Amino acid sequence: MAQLCMNDDYSDVTFIVENQRLPAHRVILAARSEYFRALLFGGLCESRQSEIEMQIPVEAFKALLKYIYSGHMPLAQMDEDNILDTLGLANQYGFSELEHAISQYLRQYLALNNVCAILDAARLYNLDKLTEVCLTFMDRNATVLLQHESFRALSMVCKYSR
Repeated sequence: MAQLCMNDDYSDVTFIVENQRLPAHRVILAARSEYFRALLFGGLCESRQSEIEMQIPVEAFKALLKYIYSGHMPLAQMDEDNILDTLGLANQYGFSELEHAISQYLRQYLALNNVCAILDAARLYNLDKLTEVCLTFMDRNATVLLQHESFRALSMVCKYSR
């Protein structure tokens, strides 16, 4: 099935994301996701459209499509922003197993330059375990972290609540 991913062969729907056309197969998407089942077969206007425009990051959506078709996601080959965007899509579209896998992966790769962005994402998507790991990392590295440029990008909600 992985060979059908973003392949025009037998595709019956095209997603337009950041001006890129990504062919897909309704039945595969619907079989793997409640969200796509509702979108493509649930009577919404999209269920009658052959092209659906999405306002989401294209690289994250491509990664999600590859996961839907193959059941695998090569996180080690993805950049950090793409991983966080994909985590957002996994959360938005109800891929809880993928959300958990990405969360586990991020826990292993916390660093001063990424902990604030990961904490913001963990809070946004209500990932309590990832949030705790980030906060523990921040506590252990507080002196250095407070001086790090990434700390200034941390959202205000995360700075003052625990």
